[in-house]
Amino acid sequence: MAVYWILEPVHITVTALMPVFLMPLFGILDASEVCSNYMKEILMMFVGGLAVAVAVEHCGLHERIALKVLKHIGSDAKWLMLGFMLTTMFLSMWISNTATTAMMVPIVDAIMSELRTSNQRAHLTTSTDDLVLIDKNYDKLHMALLLSIAYSANCGGTGTITGTSPNMILKGFIEEMYPETTEVTFASWMLYNIPGMIACVFVGWLLLQLLYLPSCKSKQDDEENKNIKRVISSRLDALGSMTFHEAAVFFLFLLLVFLWIFREPKFMKGWAERISPLAITQQHRIGDAVPVIAIMFLLFLIPAEPWRLGTVEGSPPLLQWSAMQRRLPWGLFILLGGGFALAHGAKASGLSNWLGEQMIQFSFLPPLAVQSILCVLTAALTEVMSNSTVATIFLPIINQMAIAFHVHPLYLMLPVTITCSYAFMLPVATGPNAIVFDTGCMRVVDMIKPGIFMNIICCFIQLIMVNSLGVALFNLKDPTNWSNSTQLLYQNESTIVNYNKTSF
Repeated sequence: MAVYWILEPVHITVTALMPVFLMPLFGILDASEVCSNYMKEILMMFVGGLAVAVAVEHCGLHERIALKVLKHIGSDAKWLMLGFMLTTMFLSMWISNTATTAMMVPIVDAIMSELRTSNQRAHLTTSTDDLVLIDKNYDKLHMALLLSIAYSANCGGTGTITGTSPNMILKGFIEEMYPETTEVTFASWMLYNIPGMIACVFVGWLLLQLLYLPSCKSKQDDEENKNIKRVISSRLDALGSMTFHEAAVFFLFLLLVFLWIFREPKFMKGWAERISPLAITQQHRIGDAVPVIAIMFLLFLIPAEPWRLGTVEGSPPLLQWSAMQRRLPWGLFILLGGGFALAHGAKASGLSNWLGEQMIQFSFLPPLAVQSILCVLTAALTEVMSNSTVATIFLPIINQMAIAFHVHPLYLMLPVTITCSYAFMLPVATGPNAIVFDTGCMRVVDMIKPGIFMNIICCFIQLIMVNSLGVALFNLKDPTNWSNSTQLLYQNESTIVNYNKTSF
């Protein structure tokens, strides 16, 4: 399956269905066990999160949020770039980074088009050579703004579990291998990775300023500032005042975030435990899929125009099934399930045990060196392979490496999972990269040069985060909190003889 995912003789989604017929034929798992992996709780969480994202896009709320931020953050080149990056980062935490980029690029193009037009009017008597130089400066500014959107979209998806597929693959894999663990929740993930996400976006902002803005005018004159504000204001005015549809979706979105964060916040008793003391146990667990599916149900129930309920036409709901059906990425849904099925089969067949035994011979390496090697390798592979494919192939192997090295599995799996989203160098690496490159404003080398620095710096930031905040949040330096009760008992120093499915 790994070879098929890399070489793609068939579509990667079709490859993800191979366990359904191969594992029963080889006597690894029966068909019902295999198929159950394609409908896990994390996949229901994915569907519900997608429904909320589609509702936000459907009513235009995401564009209103973006334009509001841009209107108030300033119109100088560096502040304009920061406004685009912060807005894109925030939206990518909740909706598809590709959809966010597709929405932000036209706004950049509109602003740059207005700046070029006003510049041509203001320099009618300027020499041709000077005009060419000015146009080149605007080209660099345009390129910098587009790259800033791609970078912040890629980084923003790492901020929440539902932000990008590798995060959900890790969550599902942990629930499969360690069903009683409670370390990784929506709240703990945000608490861990939002600081790293912000740091990466801030570094991207500084890097693009250093590479592109010195050759541009770092400040526009008053006329250009007015033009930028006029473009943003005109697009915002075209949206009109906030409708009931937008307000209702916004309220449900905030309610969902609240329910996710305070379901099991660790620092206090969560609402799930207050509903029932058994709600945090494995047998009666209220997971993150519960609130998001409840909110999804309300999106299909609440009318978007309640004043029309008594009319012949009636009112459509906040989210229509036709819109949801068009946007549901069935391929990714199946790909995630295929990864979980593969992990389940590897454990049932004994392949996990064998991998763990093979990894012991590399245990002489210090854990930090292993982390660094894995992050660099992941960042390189995710440039030419989809991030979900890299995560699906790597995480089961890295889990066994952690067992062999006798370190906490999250100590290696967390940085690798997040690094899967650090693809800044090539247009084919991610959807945001492809969209900004498709505008025709840059060459591949223009994306590679700053992308190399972004990859290296973001990997370094992630290593710092996991060895500081990650250690504090998840107690990663102390393997006794999971190894004695969950993972393995050693018959001797080189043989793993027993695995148990409990908690870290």
